[in-house]
Amino acid sequence: MSQDRASAPESQRQLAPGVDISVVVPCFNEELNIPELAQRVLRMFDGSGLRGELVLVDDGSADHTAQVIRAHSEKDRRVVGVFHRVNRGMAGAWRTGVNAARGAHVAIIDADLQYQPEDILRLYRALMDSSVDIVQGWRSSVGRERGYRYSLSRGFNIILNGAFGMSLRDNKSGFVCCTREVMQDLLTYTGRYAYWQSFIMVAAHTKGYSYKEIETVFEDRKQGQSFLAGRAYEAAARCLVDVGTALWEYRVHAEPNDLARNFLKKEGAELDEPPSRRQNPARFRAYLTTVSRNRDIGASRAERSYETLTATQWLAPHQLRELQDEKLRRLIRHAYRSVPYYRVRMMELKLHPEDIRTQEDLSKLPLLTKADVKRHLYFDIMQEGASQGDLAKVSLSGRTGEPFVAFADRGALEFRWAASLRFRDWTGYRFGDPVACFWGEGFGLKDTQVAKVQRDARFAHRLLLPAFRLDPASISASLRAINKQRSTLIEGPAEALLLLARHISGGERLEQQPKAALSYGQQLGDAERAEVATAFGCKVLDLYRSGEFGEIACEAEPGNGHLVAAEGYVVEILVDGRPAAPGEVGELFITDLSNLCMPFIRYATGDRAIALGADSSFPNARGLPRLGKLVGRPLVIVQGAGDARVSGGFFSALLSQYGYAVSRFAVTPRAGGLELRIQKAPRYSDRTLEEITGRILERLGPIDIQVVCEEPALEALKSAPSHAAPQFARGG
Repeated sequence: MSQDRASAPESQRQLAPGVDISVVVPCFNEELNIPELAQRVLRMFDGSGLRGELVLVDDGSADHTAQVIRAHSEKDRRVVGVFHRVNRGMAGAWRTGVNAARGAHVAIIDADLQYQPEDILRLYRALMDSSVDIVQGWRSSVGRERGYRYSLSRGFNIILNGAFGMSLRDNKSGFVCCTREVMQDLLTYTGRYAYWQSFIMVAAHTKGYSYKEIETVFEDRKQGQSFLAGRAYEAAARCLVDVGTALWEYRVHAEPNDLARNFLKKEGAELDEPPSRRQNPARFRAYLTTVSRNRDIGASRAERSYETLTATQWLAPHQLRELQDEKLRRLIRHAYRSVPYYRVRMMELKLHPEDIRTQEDLSKLPLLTKADVKRHLYFDIMQEGASQGDLAKVSLSGRTGEPFVAFADRGALEFRWAASLRFRDWTGYRFGDPVACFWGEGFGLKDTQVAKVQRDARFAHRLLLPAFRLDPASISASLRAINKQRSTLIEGPAEALLLLARHISGGERLEQQPKAALSYGQQLGDAERAEVATAFGCKVLDLYRSGEFGEIACEAEPGNGHLVAAEGYVVEILVDGRPAAPGEVGELFITDLSNLCMPFIRYATGDRAIALGADSSFPNARGLPRLGKLVGRPLVIVQGAGDARVSGGFFSALLSQYGYAVSRFAVTPRAGGLELRIQKAPRYSDRTLEEITGRILERLGPIDIQVVCEEPALEALKSAPSHAAPQFARGG
């Protein structure tokens, strides 16, 4: 074949469905070795039943290597030739061959037949059986000539292991097998090396890939001449210089293994200055230093994620889907290898990670329910060996009234922070602009955590307003604070925004028109959205968020659908287990691509939304997939004694703190008060119930609370009732 396949844009090349593995071989003056190499590789394919291709890269040879490659490619379509006009070195040939490969997996082997082609099958089977990211063949010393080149190689191995904190038997061996995208990622080095191929396992180690070693036979060269012939000591000296370059790239200046950033590089996409950083870079970075301490995230990694998301949103839909699929494959491999819950489920279904290649394959996996998570939380659904210092505990209570606990790792928290800031960029907000935020008043947080949130808010010029105190006096106080701050963005639960809008319409003035209002939690109806937009004098955007995942999707323009943060989430809308048709209402199932410590794969959120067609046009050209209108999230405003009012979210926030005593709850209206129905958890006590009712009375005043305690599951309380307008309704 020609160079065309290798030079086509990444997103335009497709993996061949019939190719399991592509064997990539760099060839430099190897005309005498190629015939036997090709014969043995193809015989290995035939004997094992492995569907493969042999990619031979002529690296500017001076002999007849190119003609031999062409002859073999004409004789057998499984042989693919790629040609360099000039010599680019072994790593350059690897890159060209991998880019030309069509297999889901790639094996790299030299053309000189010192490594045995039959061992490719052993490496591939080890990769399949162990589910590591990379399998390396290390050169056995049995029968190997132990001359000066052997001694130099062993000495260099000691240097590599010591310099990079590794313990491989043959660190520099380039006989490896892995998935194609892993190899492409390894080849994204930036330093100038004489022999980068010696650092392939160093790159794998630094980027966090798991690997396994397999002993392989290594014979003396019989034909041709090594490019190191007569210059072994010179090469050794240049390798030592390369060690310094690698130390800078892989230790001193090591970058996180960011699949999205690497994908942008492969696609040739440029990184633009993110909007919120562009306005005031110094203050933005100073803020990040503060927020990193407050939110347990890395400042540089969070900034990098934000920068990446600013660019990936403009990828074409098929490119974003390709990025999602790559992240999905990484997640599935990780879950199979490191999370017993998923490994057991997949083994029961006779599934291997390689069976899940794209989002279409997700249907092979079982759905994950909240009950599954609760049942396996401290048993086997957490990553084995996860560092507790990198985890954040999330306590919540959804619409079902079930207190729930989940965990997120630092990488997921950094992605969520960056996605949240990108959503706000869409409103016209820029970092440092004054923003008014109705927040949960610290429910479920420790005093130290509340203090961190408040420090964060002061630095970001964010005004914190009480979301659960919705009486007229509290709303009026919030409006005065907004006017004093001259807020450019007002955000909060839908109930708080609606009551603030009605207060303004009732006569108290909003002195400065904000750029936008951002509503989340429950859903504003069309009439209520128009009411808020008129009172505020700005556009009103809806944000879809979930306690398990943070902010998932947001409108960029009113009524044009919610754009999903697809770089971190795969969202399925299903009806009876099948994908919903455009215009159909289905249940939302989410796969979190970022949270590796506690993977959520096909998690049933309990929310419902309208599916939109893939061809639905969107005015600002972002390639992110869209959700239609969320349904089944009615506004809930609970009236207490006198003017006391709270949103339904108050009860979810309150009861989420008592998951040890209350497993489910529901709140329903009664004449002069309300009924609180609870299902007892194992550590329930009457004293805890008194504490709960006391905190409700603090907010709603002297009302009658009738408590009904039940032992069996409250199956009837799974779905919230729908209401045409906000009214006194249950809080669960």
